[in-house]
Amino acid sequence: MKQIKLISITYHNFKGIKDFTFEPNGQSIAVSGRNASGKTTLFDGFTWLLFGKNSDDVKKFNPKPLNADGTEQLGLDPEVDATLEIDGKSVRLQRKSAEKWIKPRGQADKVRKPDVTELTIDDVPQKVGEFTKYIDSIIDEDSFKMLTNPFAFNNLPWKDRRELLMSLVADVSDDAVIKATGKVNELKELLSDHSADDMRAIIASRRRKLKAEVDGLPARIDEATRAIPVENTVSETTLKARLAECQETLTKAQEVAAIAAVSNTNTDARAKKTELQSTYNDLQMSYMQGNQLELGTLTESINTVQRQLNEKRNTLDGVKLSLSQAKMALEVATKQHDDLTKRYLALSDTTFDEHQLTCPTCGQDLPEDKQDDVRQKFNVEKAEKLESITNEGKQSATDMDAANNEIKSQEQAIKLDQSEFEQVQQRLDELNNDYNQTKASHQPFEQTAKAIELQTSIDEQQRLIDNGTGDNSKAKQAAQEQVNQAQVKVDEVKAQLANVDQIKVQQDRVQQLHAREDELKDVFMKLDQDSFLLDKYTRTRVTMLEERINKLFKLVNFKLFEIQKNGEINEICEATVNGVPFSTDLNNASRINAGLDIINTLSNHYQVAAPIFVDNAESVNQIADTEAQQIALVVNDDKELTVRTQEESQVA
Repeated sequence: MKQIKLISITYHNFKGIKDFTFEPNGQSIAVSGRNASGKTTLFDGFTWLLFGKNSDDVKKFNPKPLNADGTEQLGLDPEVDATLEIDGKSVRLQRKSAEKWIKPRGQADKVRKPDVTELTIDDVPQKVGEFTKYIDSIIDEDSFKMLTNPFAFNNLPWKDRRELLMSLVADVSDDAVIKATGKVNELKELLSDHSADDMRAIIASRRRKLKAEVDGLPARIDEATRAIPVENTVSETTLKARLAECQETLTKAQEVAAIAAVSNTNTDARAKKTELQSTYNDLQMSYMQGNQLELGTLTESINTVQRQLNEKRNTLDGVKLSLSQAKMALEVATKQHDDLTKRYLALSDTTFDEHQLTCPTCGQDLPEDKQDDVRQKFNVEKAEKLESITNEGKQSATDMDAANNEIKSQEQAIKLDQSEFEQVQQRLDELNNDYNQTKASHQPFEQTAKAIELQTSIDEQQRLIDNGTGDNSKAKQAAQEQVNQAQVKVDEVKAQLANVDQIKVQQDRVQQLHAREDELKDVFMKLDQDSFLLDKYTRTRVTMLEERINKLFKLVNFKLFEIQKNGEINEICEATVNGVPFSTDLNNASRINAGLDIINTLSNHYQVAAPIFVDNAESVNQIADTEAQQIALVVNDDKELTVRTQEESQVA
């Protein structure tokens, strides 16, 4: 590890310091004095020497001494001269800002031009670019700020802090995260060749597309429903039976007409045959209608029970979806309640920082009434924060109770709906069995005794017809009229059945749309399950990253993610000490030690140790140990800046 140590440093006409030198000789020391005596100026001078900026990273600041009215004291050139030891080798650095005056031709008075920066390395004059290049070869400016100021890291924007922390550890592999979730097969199948972020975007895109279809389904169902024709007053089964009857009548009439067309005699025999054939057809129609009526009744019952089964299935699926959502809500509320409990315990342990009773400008103690106000403000703000956390905790507890009640309610509903579903399924199975047995028990009409008897008589009449001749014009005319009348009736029934077919087509369309609606519900349920899996993946990855990073620190723990009330995960970067957030509730002493802990880790990462300037060090009872040299800046009653070892400073 590269070791950078401060051996000695001299300030001349730098801001409020006329002349001051201290020689830590690479050891940790404490510089003490009253407020406004120049302690912070020492750190400003050190950073100005190296980078031309103050300790707050401001380049355009004025290092010159000022008069009481804020004007510059002309003729005094700020200068800082330091000796550093870098890996055992000594180097002397100097920076001076010299005034430049010229006397323009034709003018009596001199005119001041921009000050000139004079730089040397081991007494050798350097150009600004050369000096900067040399400093960068020792340590780059950004790393130097992180390693010399305990507050530098936490003053960065949170995204920069987070990026820097992530660079300290290797990323977690997808396989390791998936294995840690305990959902290996499910996540591998879900992610396939996609990243978690890509799959989350895919799911969001699918939701948007499906939502557009879902939103349009009610209008499409309504349109298809309104297109269903008015139903006939007679059932389809009856119409089919009537059509069969009419077609049979037509067939008979056509047969009689055909016989009349080719026959010239034995009209009586033909009439008798027609009568017998009509009787045969009537009996056959009646027999078939009886069978069809019995089967038709069973078919209607089967269709009714099937619709009931579909409705029960949809209800059961809906309750299961509600149960899944309630469980997700319980998990989110429980996580939030646990986090609030930790925040409440951490905040309740915070104590008042006595350093706040000193005026930051003059360094004197505040009047007693002001001190009371400061304490009261601290106590009020602490109480308000505790009350706010308590209220949020009550709300999260209420949310947990509501989710638990919803889970119990939906589980009871599932038991009831499952029982009803199984009862309807059993009824449907019984009806299908009855239908099959009834259909198998029917005997063809041609095999009945009456059909055989009639067919024998018809055959006898046909034999008589085959033996005779003669004129049969009236019989032909009467037979054709019967054909025409039978055809009209057939056409009428067919028209009614066509209306039934159209009704079926539209009803099927409505049923298809409802089925699509049910299908989309299943798809949305699957997307919810996939989203939950992705959240579990992300939470697991978050935990693994936080654990890897936090193992690098002794005092500080970093919170890199937070879970919102709606279950979504937000990226953050908050340093905490014993659960207390650095940015809001941590006292100054803990902030300083937290910053030193961070510097130790960064120093190990960069393999560089540089002098650390610890401002307001008087607020810390025990300053954390560091690999690097410490320059503690301590407020006390010393009228002038005094240099001691840190141990001597703590005793004083």
